[in-house]
Amino acid sequence: MKKLKYPVKKKRTSRNDQNTYAFENTYKPTRISKIIIYTVFAFVPLFLSYFILRSSFKINHFFSFPLDDPWIHLTFAKNLAHYFSFSYFKNEMVTAGSTSPLYTILLGIGFFITENEMMLSYALGILFFVLSSLVFYRLATFEFSRENILAMVCTGLFIIDKWMNFISVSGMETTMFIFILLLCSYFYKERKAVPFAVMLGLIMWTRPDGIVFIIALIIDYVLTKIYSKDNINLNLFTADEMKKILLIFAGLTGLYFLMNFMLSGSILPNTYNAKLTYYSPEFRSREAFLRYEVWDYFKDGAYYVIMIGFIFSFLKLLFDLYKKTYNQNTAYILFILGLVFIYWLKLPYAHRFGRYLMPVIPFFILVATVGFRDLCRIIYKYSDNQLFSRSIFYILVGIAYFIGIKNYDESRDLYVNQCKYIYDRQVKAAQWLKDNTNETDVIATHDVGAIGYYSDRKIVDIAGLVTPELINKINDLDYVSYVSNYMNKNGVTYLAFLREWYRVANKDPVYSTASTLPPEIMEIYKYEPGKTRILSRETNGLLMKAQSLMGRKDGQQILYLTNRILEIDPNCAYAYFYRAFAYYYLNDFPNFEKNLLKSVELFPEYTDSHYYLGEYYKGNGNFSEAKEHFERYLEIEKKNETVSEYLRIIDDSLKAKQPQINNLK
Repeated sequence: MKKLKYPVKKKRTSRNDQNTYAFENTYKPTRISKIIIYTVFAFVPLFLSYFILRSSFKINHFFSFPLDDPWIHLTFAKNLAHYFSFSYFKNEMVTAGSTSPLYTILLGIGFFITENEMMLSYALGILFFVLSSLVFYRLATFEFSRENILAMVCTGLFIIDKWMNFISVSGMETTMFIFILLLCSYFYKERKAVPFAVMLGLIMWTRPDGIVFIIALIIDYVLTKIYSKDNINLNLFTADEMKKILLIFAGLTGLYFLMNFMLSGSILPNTYNAKLTYYSPEFRSREAFLRYEVWDYFKDGAYYVIMIGFIFSFLKLLFDLYKKTYNQNTAYILFILGLVFIYWLKLPYAHRFGRYLMPVIPFFILVATVGFRDLCRIIYKYSDNQLFSRSIFYILVGIAYFIGIKNYDESRDLYVNQCKYIYDRQVKAAQWLKDNTNETDVIATHDVGAIGYYSDRKIVDIAGLVTPELINKINDLDYVSYVSNYMNKNGVTYLAFLREWYRVANKDPVYSTASTLPPEIMEIYKYEPGKTRILSRETNGLLMKAQSLMGRKDGQQILYLTNRILEIDPNCAYAYFYRAFAYYYLNDFPNFEKNLLKSVELFPEYTDSHYYLGEYYKGNGNFSEAKEHFERYLEIEKKNETVSEYLRIIDDSLKAKQPQINNLK
């Protein structure tokens, strides 16, 4: 006997129930219509993604990613294809450093087709975005079983979504993860046991935080089973189907745990433990996470309107739970709230562009559209005006579409800028390392993506993503000392740091973007064991805070911060430099000079200190001292028109003074 889908209403029973059908549409697409609909839903996301890439290349004249992480997947995939090893350097760094091994494996297979890493990543991201759009429509037609038009409207909101388009060409596994989640949801709702079990098992292979989705489905199924005692229209899996689901899921998940354990001795990837350690709640504010990275994120642009429908659906879920009535959105809402909760609890960080929260966006849109429909059903119930209630729905959705298209253009511009941002820092640094270092050199860095892929050098990852033995020490107060010893043992010869993460004390970099690419500055240093000193995270954090106060000329606060730094590290030239300006803002010029001289004593090649000492002495008429510092500046920097002009003025002043001195004699 064929099972019924749930919930199913066989016929209208009374006038009081007619509000349920305010949006009912007897339209059923014909075979030709379905082909047209699916073609449109495949072509539009393809075109929108392509248009973003086209805009980026037209403006930047190169292909890139707006994140550094895609090259982590690509490095593992390239080594998997070339050496048949899940390694981060040839076949020498075997480790479970990929958050998404399934995506990495697909990339590895792709390397047998093309060596163009950019086209490979773009193709996979766009392909899964297109597939996600098609599956989203199938899922929406299930949820809007009598309202196919609403299913199409809902799918359109998903397709034009700014973040879906942005992430589809960002080289990440996100669109694949969304595809698997949507397909898993569809098979679950349709009660197709075997494909549902396969998708359920692949979730962990795609991202470990997918466990939240699995838990949400379990809770939803338990509630369905409870409610089915009073509602014959609620369909369940048979006992045999449940056995198949458990067997397939356990097998796929067990293989995932086994692979990670064999590679790194842990059942989860290194990236999971490393990020939990680095971005732990002790170092990041849970309150700020909820306020800025969740609430502000989901009420921005078109989401501001969509949030109305979501909130209504959430309230309806609470009401249905109270009434012990089945709600079609239970699993979706539990997944959205559960993912936010687990990050709030363990990792209060949504990453750049809210990437960790993007998998909930399709469910957010679906739940919100259902909420709009249910809200307008209630309006219809009390107004008895179908046209009015439908108008409210289409006005809300129309506003969301209008803002969504504008948001798409904004995200396209953001994509273009961020691709250049990453290329100018990570990619160019990697190219410099490849061109200016030997093949035997070892690079220590915290951003291992582009540097690992393009430099072709062995990497020591001080953030722990691909160097798991460092993870447990990351938040230790003496981590810098520990990692320095580790680098000495592992033959590190160069450091590549964003200054905002780590900074080397009293030494000039051999490569820097300081003069051309603020705010984040990429620097490369030659590493000399026992000589090169890396500032602790605490010291560097205080320095960055002192630097940020320079623009406000807050002398007292800068003085307080630099005094704290010098208590921790009394030989930090940068602290004396900032403290000099604290005194300058407080009109204490003798101490301004004294601290600049101390910074030069500790760091003789510190050009900034030489420059300001030269200016100070020039302004006071001490031309000999000014000349000494300006000349030292040019010895280090080679070229600077301003300093050269100052030297000409000083030389002229000294020549003019010479006759006066001779006359006195």
